[in-house]
Amino acid sequence: MSQKIKMGVLADVPPGAILEKRIMARRVAVFNDSGRLIGMESDCKHMHASLAKGDISNGTVTCPWHSWKYDLASGKCLTVDKFSLKKYDLEIEGETIYLVLP
Repeated sequence: MSQKIKMGVLADVPPGAILEKRIMARRVAVFNDSGRLIGMESDCKHMHASLAKGDISNGTVTCPWHSWKYDLASGKCLTVDKFSLKKYDLEIEGETIYLVLP
């Protein structure tokens, strides 16, 4: 059975913003790519920097430490193709954003 985690409300994550939360031992985030909300883990695969401090541009998020880039649609690392970030479904109920854990 899946579990829903409240991440925040729509006003917390305007276009270009990232809303991050720590859930158990991992960081997850809601990325707003030009109005499209994406749920994904937010630890860079390189040195585990928080991608919540990165920049969103043209469908990618760039890590603030060493500029590794990730495709927001797929989670695939564009810098080193053997890595990818785990994606999560989101549910919006009214103004509230929930991340769905499997």
